Amino acid sequence: MKKILIWTCLVLAILAVLGIVFLKTAYVVPVLMYHSIDERAGETKLSVTPESFARQMEFLKKNNYNVVGLDKIAAYMQGEEKVPPKTVAITFDDGYYNNYKYAFPALKKYNLPATIFVITDKIGRDGWVGWKEIKEMADFGIMTIGSHTKSHVWLPTLDDKRLKAEIYGSKDILEKGLGRRVDYFCYPLGGYDERVKEYVKEAGYKGACATNPGRFKPADDIYAIKRVRISRTSDNLLVFRIESSGYYTWVKEHRDE
Repeated sequence: MKKILIWTCLVLAILAVLGIVFLKTAYVVPVLMYHSIDERAGETKLSVTPESFARQMEFLKKNNYNVVGLDKIAAYMQGEEKVPPKTVAITFDDGYYNNYKYAFPALKKYNLPATIFVITDKIGRDGWVGWKEIKEMADFGIMTIGSHTKSHVWLPTLDDKRLKAEIYGSKDILEKGLGRRVDYFCYPLGGYDERVKEYVKEAGYKGACATNPGRFKPADDIYAIKRVRISRTSDNLLVFRIESSGYYTWVKEHRDE
């Protein structure tokens, strides 16, 4: 009986250690990826309704999530700082006007920081943010402006001249328009390779967001930050909680293999 008890304790101890190792290796700091905040959530996975977005921001605030900007995410990923519990970052791709109309007020209400990646060729066009909105969001202090290239093109297929124009050019346009540094980049459609990453680094960006590079891509590469796409399934706050946990990336990568 004594031997059985000893072996049972040993097995439990081993399982506990394995569980701790798994939780540590499976964790990826959750960076939430939004696109359009509008009423088209039933038509496309890239839309979240204004009502759902507001509930999600309220959920993060009321449940004491550590909502941070990308500078902190980069520091956590590189091991420069310990990741606090319930950490999450918020990002928006493309620069739709509805981000300003619906998301920005909710972020202001709950004082939550976020980053919006702007396609510079779209600035001021119908349905897209203009310089007035971009400057207002940046000046308020909770919205960081990032680059999403000039024309939202698939970067790996471009020749060096065009690639440089998209990566360097969008940064230059935004920095001149804002009068401040633009430190983060986002790959259109998640498309990048090592050559593209080198251009992003050489342009002076401090980091870059991808979409979901895959299970064999490192989770500590600040020039390929993994993100979690938020869609209408996240209307259910239980789903949103799971997606914001830091373990959803591992689940998705293994599910999709």
